[in-house]
Amino acid sequence: MHRIKKVSTDSIAQELEIQTGDLLLSIKKVSSPLSKGNIMGQNSKNSIEKTKIIDILDYRFLEQEEELVLEIQKPNGEIWELEIEKDSFEELGLEFELPLMSEQRTCENKCVFCFIDQQPKGLRDSLYVKDDDPRESFLIGNYVTLTNLSDEEIRRLAGYHISPLRISIHAADLELRKKMLNSKKAKNIFHALEVFKDAGIELHFQVVLCKDLNDGKQLDYTIEKLLEFRPNAVSLAVVPAGITRHREGLYPLEQFSQEEAFDVVRQIEKWQEFCLKKYKTRFVFLSDEWYILTGLPVPQNPNIYEDFPQLDNGVGMLHLFSSEFKSFESNKQLNNTSVKVNRHIGIVTGKAASELMMELATLVETKNLKITVYVIANNFFGEKITVSGLLTGQDIVEQLQNRLGNEGVDVLFIPENAFRANTTTMLDDTTIEDLEKIFKIPVKIGSCDGGVFHHQLHNH
Repeated sequence: MHRIKKVSTDSIAQELEIQTGDLLLSIKKVSSPLSKGNIMGQNSKNSIEKTKIIDILDYRFLEQEEELVLEIQKPNGEIWELEIEKDSFEELGLEFELPLMSEQRTCENKCVFCFIDQQPKGLRDSLYVKDDDPRESFLIGNYVTLTNLSDEEIRRLAGYHISPLRISIHAADLELRKKMLNSKKAKNIFHALEVFKDAGIELHFQVVLCKDLNDGKQLDYTIEKLLEFRPNAVSLAVVPAGITRHREGLYPLEQFSQEEAFDVVRQIEKWQEFCLKKYKTRFVFLSDEWYILTGLPVPQNPNIYEDFPQLDNGVGMLHLFSSEFKSFESNKQLNNTSVKVNRHIGIVTGKAASELMMELATLVETKNLKITVYVIANNFFGEKITVSGLLTGQDIVEQLQNRLGNEGVDVLFIPENAFRANTTTMLDDTTIEDLEKIFKIPVKIGSCDGGVFHHQLHNH
């Protein structure tokens, strides 16, 4: 039984008077099989197959049928059977108390680079949850290791042909993968990939690169091995391990030096050249952090990123933001977005994006619009963490409390990825409202879309 949390307005479910609090018991699939000697099944009866819904995968795939019978239990215990005829892929309009319609699968590994293990104590409980659920890989793009799945569960996923899947590989050498994930089940990876390949599923991979572990020749081997799964293997992102100052008792990891980062960039660029020639795709991509570590400019040629298959891993994020922003800036006169009154806008950023944000600020500054970019050092996690998405309210307050008023800032923008999705709450539970009380000016969430952010700057 699955309790209904929300019924969408103007949906099929609302039309059928399904309500919040009702229980979905089953979905019966209606089919019209052909009978022997009976062209187009004339005079044959439709068959109704009652299907128990285990989780969101069952629901989503049954929802695509054109003829269904929903079994609904009302709060008074009454059972309704609702016959539905609809267009294929038309949604019913139901959301459930458990978004996955079953408990979320959590991570059973103890990865040597795990960022969650590198967080200080005292944060909200949800920040210590290690998700590793393949359904979320399909639904929202999370990366999963597959170590918490049985062979039966792997084949169930393949049977639904859910595509794409995003998988954390880290190392193709199975003994090394076992060591890095601290799990005997890490050795199941290539069996799972074969099953997914046979099912025609599109696969995207990530490697969190750790110095003196899975780099160098091991990285070469991993790339070489994953290419065996072409054309289903579509892309691979290589991301440096994030290292905070909270690593007491954990595996001794070190950050890549500038020269070592250069070596990684050169290594991947050689692979890109090889793959482009042989497969017509670069296949393996570097996250923007590698260029920041080397001091090299982030590549400006959009072809480098192809169709941005690894954007969520920070591959091409700075380039895309910059391109979107500059596109709107070049059309500013057409869009009538010039600032008419004197304004001083503050923009918060981490060190990683600081040079880009300063460059973009100079593009839009006018005699009426002054922009100051505030680069916040990450004292909470440590100076090696430079991305904006891991900034905390307490670091912003500590470093800006005595500056904004003195410098006459009218409004402060903080990047969207520093907040929990669809909230105004940061990692350390600081809220927009908290910051506005302290700074005594409006505080806004700056969009991760460069074009939208350009518009925000000219309308606040």
